[in-house]
Amino acid sequence: MPAGYQFMCETCPICRISARMSIVSSSMEDSLQTRRRPFSAISLDQAHEQVNALVKGDGGVVGLTENPGALRRWMVAGPEIARLVGEFEDGFNDAGASMTPARHHEQTKSVQEKFVEDVRSLVATIEEMGNPFMEDSMDLLNLNSKVIMPEKVVKAMRNVNALGKSKYDEFVEERFKSNSKSIGDTISRNNVAVFSKPGVQKTKAAGKLTELKNDRALFSRLYIASQKREGDIDKFFRHENQSSPPSLASGGQMRQGDKHQLLDCLNGVMTDDGTALVVDAKVLDGPAVVHFLQPGTCATFEDYAQDIFIPYVVRELGNASRIDIVWDVYRSDSLKNATREKRGCGTRRRVTSSTLIPGNWPSFLRNSDNKHELFLFLAQKCVNYQMAGDKLIYSTVDDKVVCSSKDAINAALAPCSHEEADSRIFVHVIDMVRHGHTKVMIRTVDTDVVVIAIAHFLNIGLKELWVAFGTGKKYRHIAVHQIVANIGPEKSKALTFFHAFTGCDTVSFFANRGKKSAWQAWQAYPDATEAFGTLCSQPDEVPSTVMDILERFVVLLYDRTCELQGVDAAWRYLFSKRSREIENIPPTASALLEHTRRATFQAGHIWGQSLVSNPVVPPPADWGWEKDGEIWTVIWAVLPEASKACYELLSCKCKKTCKGN
Repeated sequence: MPAGYQFMCETCPICRISARMSIVSSSMEDSLQTRRRPFSAISLDQAHEQVNALVKGDGGVVGLTENPGALRRWMVAGPEIARLVGEFEDGFNDAGASMTPARHHEQTKSVQEKFVEDVRSLVATIEEMGNPFMEDSMDLLNLNSKVIMPEKVVKAMRNVNALGKSKYDEFVEERFKSNSKSIGDTISRNNVAVFSKPGVQKTKAAGKLTELKNDRALFSRLYIASQKREGDIDKFFRHENQSSPPSLASGGQMRQGDKHQLLDCLNGVMTDDGTALVVDAKVLDGPAVVHFLQPGTCATFEDYAQDIFIPYVVRELGNASRIDIVWDVYRSDSLKNATREKRGCGTRRRVTSSTLIPGNWPSFLRNSDNKHELFLFLAQKCVNYQMAGDKLIYSTVDDKVVCSSKDAINAALAPCSHEEADSRIFVHVIDMVRHGHTKVMIRTVDTDVVVIAIAHFLNIGLKELWVAFGTGKKYRHIAVHQIVANIGPEKSKALTFFHAFTGCDTVSFFANRGKKSAWQAWQAYPDATEAFGTLCSQPDEVPSTVMDILERFVVLLYDRTCELQGVDAAWRYLFSKRSREIENIPPTASALLEHTRRATFQAGHIWGQSLVSNPVVPPPADWGWEKDGEIWTVIWAVLPEASKACYELLSCKCKKTCKGN
């Protein structure tokens, strides 16, 4: 029996005719030429269906099957008529064959040249991007762009079968077994993360709902209710309006601000006469340099390293004998993860010599994994560059250090446990001093680096310390040694805590109170200098006497004419007497204490040990943080919000609603 016959209806006479025709065609070749043109051959099953269509006609066989006589006549005459019609059409086509083009429409020189060009372009692209199956990686990625799928998408793809089965079991259980839902009820979406949409973006509705709780009218009603029910007003004002204080938080997240304002406060003691500075050695803040060195027209990361980054490093080295490049280290339990998530996660790309440069450079640099691979890649490229003479290039690689000269590896620089480049830079500055350098320049765009330099200058032992800061029109040289000489050693040492306390990457800014306002408050309250200096010296706890001074400083920060000492009293005064908005009132003492602990941890235990390669850092849990899984979250205040803490706001003696409870 020929192949395909078993799938035909054995009772239908048309199918029996088709079966006999297939017996004849089974001995033919695998394809059938129906036209004179090349490339027009079709498969046998397609030709078989065309013959069936010709035999059956336009009307099909429905009418014939209802009349046995007509069906028999058609069965006998149909194939013969089809043969005669086919011969007539072939003869007619032969007569006009000279008018019909014999070649396919793609058999032209221009089409063939374009096809060859496309093939060569495809081969070149494959050779340029490499074979992804030969790479030592288990990442799931787009073969064209090499964008790596996020981990949660990979997890979703691996569990999609199990998820589908569980949804099916749930459907059967609810609609057929327990009958808890109707068969017509809507089936909820799984919202599985996919490659084009890795996760559902948070809407602003949740943030708006949180902001509504900060409404001054709501707190006013609570205040009035507490008075009417003869509550403890002092106790009421010791509690925040909500779990995250509006003066320090926005939508449950730390408030951010402009750190560069602090440099404007120091503008009177900064110099830049426009002349070229001559220094012995330089230190580059690697992440900062990468951010302002745009790839431009570079095609691959190899081009970026050879045409952009390395030439910049060589130019910066200039007449100096040594240049150090310091990179960040990205850890899963970093305190800055919340800040990085707020900036966006960016698109994950693998960094290799042949990988194409992403079109959106800032978005690429928002991903920590991207930056980690890029930093390692650039570090290795820099130290492999052949320097003229005895000049050296050092570069950090995680907790290690590599050098352009194998004989110049310095054990004092590694291993190093600093996470941020802004503090690790000064481990390299100290090493430069050990090797006889007296004039050093740091290239950065981070205000934190300037603050740390001022605080530690007297302990470093340099004659001159310069910071090349900013880009474009805002580029300037900051003379750290002159700043220290002008503001004095005590204020220089206290500057790190002042900077952290008034807002940095890991400590909240005060709402509507920037660095300039805080600097003016410090100028008006010099007693705060000693308190700031105490908390810069790695204390075991925040002394109560220091907190009293800080409370007074914060009161002056929010109202220069207020004579109250504590922030709780100022809370009540500014709200009830001055009718201030919630955001323009200082935090409570409970919230300010946790804020001070976070500032002390950053300024005293992190920045305060910048000159030590392996600092001993206490756990953040003792300094205003708590761990939620793998992420550190802020402890805003130990005391709960007012609506939950004051008993008179929770119940009353009315018999209608509370029933006397």
